[in-house]
Amino acid sequence: MGFVQEETLHADRVLDFWVLGMLTRGATSLQVGGDRVNVCANSYYLLPPYVRHYGIQSGTSFDVIYFHFLTREGGYASQMLSLPVLGRIPPDTSYLNLYRFLKRAVDFAVLSPAQINVQVAAILAQLSAMQDYTGSEQDRPKRLAYRVMDYLREHIEQDVNSELIAEELGYSYGHLDRVFRQHFGRSIHQKLQHLRIDIAAELLVMGKPIKEVGVQVGFHDYHYFLKVFKKIRGVSPGELQRRPSARW
Repeated sequence: MGFVQEETLHADRVLDFWVLGMLTRGATSLQVGGDRVNVCANSYYLLPPYVRHYGIQSGTSFDVIYFHFLTREGGYASQMLSLPVLGRIPPDTSYLNLYRFLKRAVDFAVLSPAQINVQVAAILAQLSAMQDYTGSEQDRPKRLAYRVMDYLREHIEQDVNSELIAEELGYSYGHLDRVFRQHFGRSIHQKLQHLRIDIAAELLVMGKPIKEVGVQVGFHDYHYFLKVFKKIRGVSPGELQRRPSARW
């Protein structure tokens, strides 16, 4: 792995391992086999082994983090390499900081090669999830279901109802609920309840007062909160706090 700054042209070569590059600044163009890809900052490129690749002169420079790795037949990495050659990087993750941490850990022999492999696998999984999410922009029903999910996650503590959701997203609640159920296997209301109870369980295990937790996750009726919690988790909030192992 490495971090190259002020690069202007990718080398012309054929390698016997995979290359994952993540641009942190600038832009570049690559010829990968018969395909040309244009990579910009906050995007990645994935170069397969035994395929010629080379840079195309563009007159611009770029900074890139890169990882070289091999895959195991049937192993974790090979299952993740349905990734396209080019894609976006999760905006909330600083891969430059992650690289600096990993490089220091390698230099100080704190992380073994096997542990570095786990880190690379995790990055591939994150990129795969990002492509699935952004790819939904071309799949309108899926994208709409994701928009509903984002709305629920962002309004956990509020009094969310069908009218507010429909008004916010610009569709009838019936249509939103059908699309959501097709993708997530639950109605909007059911998913909202599960999201709230999952967060409530985490807060309860950390020792937060039951009444306070109920309000924090959007239940303003204490007895209703107890009822929903027990229905979903199988134990009451008090039982969960007394028996933390029961939370999962």
